Amino acid sequence: MKIVYLIIKLIVLLVFLVLAISNTQTVQFFYLPAQSADLPLIVVLFGAFVIGAVFGLFALFGRLLALRSENNRLRAELKKSARISERDLAVPQVPAAAVSANNKE
Repeated sequence: MKIVYLIIKLIVLLVFLVLAISNTQTVQFFYLPAQSADLPLIVVLFGAFVIGAVFGLFALFGRLLALRSENNRLRAELKKSARISERDLAVPQVPAAAVSANNKE
């Protein structure tokens, strides 16, 4: 699986390099009303990519917290179940033959 991730990363890197080499022309980027900057197109594209990645991480952050709290809740429930089963095992079991012998007396 690590090899697949490595191959995907290399493909993304190669695509980014091809875009960087082929998009060197300057574009006018307006960041405030009546204010602009002349930037290479690849800088604008890379900035849009980074902003999208940051928003994606923020979108996943809430789900990550929910899954983490559910995981902690399930771990606590598992520990509680383990303690209960250990307690049940610690209680000595009376053999059925002994119970029936006591009833006959």
